[in-house]
Amino acid sequence: MTTIKICVIADQIYKSGGIERVLSHRINHWIKCDYDVHLITSENEGNSPYFFYDSKMIHHDIDGDFDKSLSLFSSANLVMACKYFFKIKKILNKISPDVIVMTNYNYDYYFIPLIANDIYSIKEYHSSFSEQKNIIGKIKRYYTRFYDTHVFLSQEEKALHSINNSVVIPNPVSMSKNYPIGLSKRRKTIVTAGRVVSIKGFERLIEGWSKIAEKYPDWSLEIYGDGEVDYVESLRLLISKNNLTSSVSIYPSIPDIVRKMLDSRIYAMSSLTECFPMVLLEAMQARMAVIAFDCPTGPRNIIDNYKTGILIEDNNIHEFADALEKLINNEALAQELADNGFIESQQYDTGTVMKKWNVLVNKAFSKRQ
Repeated sequence: MTTIKICVIADQIYKSGGIERVLSHRINHWIKCDYDVHLITSENEGNSPYFFYDSKMIHHDIDGDFDKSLSLFSSANLVMACKYFFKIKKILNKISPDVIVMTNYNYDYYFIPLIANDIYSIKEYHSSFSEQKNIIGKIKRYYTRFYDTHVFLSQEEKALHSINNSVVIPNPVSMSKNYPIGLSKRRKTIVTAGRVVSIKGFERLIEGWSKIAEKYPDWSLEIYGDGEVDYVESLRLLISKNNLTSSVSIYPSIPDIVRKMLDSRIYAMSSLTECFPMVLLEAMQARMAVIAFDCPTGPRNIIDNYKTGILIEDNNIHEFADALEKLINNEALAQELADNGFIESQQYDTGTVMKKWNVLVNKAFSKRQ
């Protein structure tokens, strides 16, 4: 039987984001299923992976040497892009994959149709859709026609894009083999995690907590993540301004955030926008009570309001604070939401989700024969 060769293209795998975690789950599962998996990165800069990857994965770390502070279409980056074009072309010719999975919108996205138009190509979307009406947006839209299949994380995202040859495959999560303990046996802690950048809206969470923190001195809020120095400093100033230094802490990201979740009661998401937040699924599979702003578009595609978690009108800080207080005081409600969320999360188990990816890859392979 011929082994199917898959080539995944990503920016990098040394950071602690959701895409990086998803790729580790997916690639490890493919290798376990005896697929031959290659990964090409353009911005990994020789760093080690943040999450675990099976040693059978073949990693091609190309140094794109791009200036990330400039636009992709700046003259300096375009010069480096020309060099990168020949580097990735050489590697793809050497790999000769059956299927290419494109995860980003860097130069690779534009180059693949030129380099590998005879290879089945899949474009997957990990960021929420926002229509760009400038020339770059039009170019992106134009290039979608060169990809054979488009993978979206939810029906809502698929509908927003309105691209032919589209399928919906959600992010997978790795389920714990042990049934998580009840909330009453855990720390009185609210947890949130992610890149500490402005799009995550952590200031909204801090402001919400500031409205009720004084009533609950035995509770704490923990933020886990790495990010922009200036934004982190602005959050620390906000914490100090609201006299929350004793109850709010910002910690570096950790590979096993689920371990913290399993010992905490509430997961709070304050993002301004999300596509299909894997961290929310992880909190549900850790049997936490989850709460999130109803931002575009992810949380509402995961949370069934007041059944598997709580959705708050976007940017309504007072309502967010009231709901947090309700979860703190009403242990029965918090536990019911946590239990229902845990059951709901089972459908996103890696084994279940990857069956859909395997069907897609096998179908792509058969078309090449």
